[in-house]
Amino acid sequence: MKSEADQRNLERPTLVLRGSGVSCRVQQWSYQPTTAQLVLYQQAQLPSLTDLQQWGDRLRSLGYTTVRTTALAATAAHRAEAAGYRCIQELVLLAHVEPSRSRRIAGLGPLAATHRLATDQHVAASAIDLAAFGTDWALDAHAIDGVCTATPRHRARSAGSPSGAYAISGRDAKQGFLQRLAVHPTLQRQGLGRALVHDSLQWAARWRVQRVLVNTPVDNEPALALYEQFGFRRLGEQLRVYELELR
Repeated sequence: MKSEADQRNLERPTLVLRGSGVSCRVQQWSYQPTTAQLVLYQQAQLPSLTDLQQWGDRLRSLGYTTVRTTALAATAAHRAEAAGYRCIQELVLLAHVEPSRSRRIAGLGPLAATHRLATDQHVAASAIDLAAFGTDWALDAHAIDGVCTATPRHRARSAGSPSGAYAISGRDAKQGFLQRLAVHPTLQRQGLGRALVHDSLQWAARWRVQRVLVNTPVDNEPALALYEQFGFRRLGEQLRVYELELR
């Protein structure tokens, strides 16, 4: 497996692709140098089928062999399917509408301490991510940087130690997001995830956030149980990640 330094040397720069009234950021998928990730700025306005085809041609010319999307809602998912993308992951979307009541809902006792996750600790956080999710879905340090800047305000925390567990939360006005949560497999079931979820919700409550969203794969039963313990409720809509092989 390549070191973090080697991985950074392989990274292509982020670029922006523009279509008919819509633009999309492209970044290299973590730990997969020939896989590009399409990050749609706003799913309310979607690229046309022609846009997607032209973007694929451009990415192929840059040396990419595969394209993946971020998690797509239903309308965007249909557009991806029409362009030949195949679904590779389904996600449950959950919402919490009373973050200030999280402790009472969960019936929590003492919790593990959490600490600020500094930027220079993102490499350690990426090692947690890699151990927890493997090379198919883990975030490298560069991608963790991107998660932190995806919202106007964010909070990055660790628990146990910088190499034990971490979470990144974001907020945009009154909307909050638990964007990433990872616990090293050797430290799971020790309350680190619970401490980080609670920290995220309390941070949202201090800023009077009215709703916090989180998603997780449909088969991740431990994560679903954890979120529901805190009062998250499943929404009717599921999200999907898509992939296209560039030929």
